Amino acid sequence: MPLIAPGRHDPDLSDRIRRGLAVAALAGLVTLALLPALDAGFVWDDRADVLDNPAATPAGFAAALGTTNRPLLKATYALQRRVSGDDPLPFHTGNLALHLLATAAVFALVRRSLPVRAAARAGVTRDLAAWLAAALWALHPVAAETVAPVIGRSVLLSSGLLLGALLLVTGARPPGWRAMLAAGALAFLAPLARETALVTPALGLLWQLTLGAREPRAAWRRRLLPLAVGSGLAAVAIALSARHRELLAFSFAERTPLAALRGNVHALFAVARLWLFPAQLSIDPAPAADLPWSAPATLVRVALLVAAAAFVGAARRRAPAAAFATGWTLLALAPTNSFVWRLDPVAPRALYLAAVGPLLLLALAVARLSVPLRRARPAAVLSIMLAAALPLGALAHLTQTRAGLWREPAALWADAAAKNPASARPWQNLGVAHLLADRLDPAEEAFRRVLTLAPEENRARCALEAIQIRRLTLAAEERRP
Repeated sequence: MPLIAPGRHDPDLSDRIRRGLAVAALAGLVTLALLPALDAGFVWDDRADVLDNPAATPAGFAAALGTTNRPLLKATYALQRRVSGDDPLPFHTGNLALHLLATAAVFALVRRSLPVRAAARAGVTRDLAAWLAAALWALHPVAAETVAPVIGRSVLLSSGLLLGALLLVTGARPPGWRAMLAAGALAFLAPLARETALVTPALGLLWQLTLGAREPRAAWRRRLLPLAVGSGLAAVAIALSARHRELLAFSFAERTPLAALRGNVHALFAVARLWLFPAQLSIDPAPAADLPWSAPATLVRVALLVAAAAFVGAARRRAPAAAFATGWTLLALAPTNSFVWRLDPVAPRALYLAAVGPLLLLALAVARLSVPLRRARPAAVLSIMLAAALPLGALAHLTQTRAGLWREPAALWADAAAKNPASARPWQNLGVAHLLADRLDPAEEAFRRVLTLAPEENRARCALEAIQIRRLTLAAEERRP
């Protein structure tokens, strides 16, 4: 290792310190934006997946290991309940920590994806572009929808492990055997937190086909084999799980794979619209239109997806970063928006990992402004920086507001009911939230709205009867001397 003469600094060390400070500053901003989510309790599916799930308990995890799905996720629940009981704060704190780790990984991956330039201060430009992309990704309100509910941990944990595996194998040099073992372990664990991470080898292959240097086959094997082996072993474990087989059987009974693909095409564009217009985010978004294959909207959307896939193939050498970004989004969305049908296909959390793609395109555009910015006057540079800060601040404000809604279930479901008033489910959950807080009048109003939308909903009728019984009880208590 060469020595550094006295009075001189190590440029590599300076770069590492600068990047470390940039990531630390970003972590502070993200923490401030998502801080309200730490006060949230267990909301909606959190109780079924955590509190009422025997596999998520220290005593029941081992017994349920062969029958439960997402065993790594359940292991984190069981471990946390052993350490801190059923206090929701440590669960939300753990989610935030996982999001911060994923943010650092996104910064590193985006920076690595940008073209290397020999121009002066090119490293600073790459850092700035990657920091801006990672900040927009981490501060987007989709992050609040992922961090605030405890069940969002499946996305957070699997995404972090997937990103870590890719970072280990996509360096300038092929990984050594330690890095290969670590990448294989991460690729194995990621799908055990969420099955969608089985796409890890495909993302690694996409990197090699677009951004990867021309290397001998041995180098390709060292990069891709750990991902393929790790994900392959995870796929075998998932296939052996009775619970996963039950879920797949239920999905195929609901819709055939082709019908699921048609519905998921529309769901994908509905989710993308929520990402572009985050003020419309909701815990219970409106379903996408279910149109036939021959409908013009279906044909146009399928054509757009085919064109995007064709662009990846055509531009992988001429515009490798743009091809990688586009392919990343398509591959990241494929597990949730292809041949398997879900009861709630419009799920904003599906964009948590997929959104890295469009923000990489943004980072690429920022990096290409390096020469004009260096030649611009300081006042012009300052104006551009302020203009870039405006959307960042707006997203941070929306994220903080969105995270704050999760602290009060009634506010969360009132927001959902206002954005999806034709659905009975948000009104039903709004009524339950009011009833649990002993707010009888707004609870009654919500349950009556449920019966207007879904007259067959017996739970709303039972809730109205419970409200009348509660009122009689309160009146009797008031008459007592």
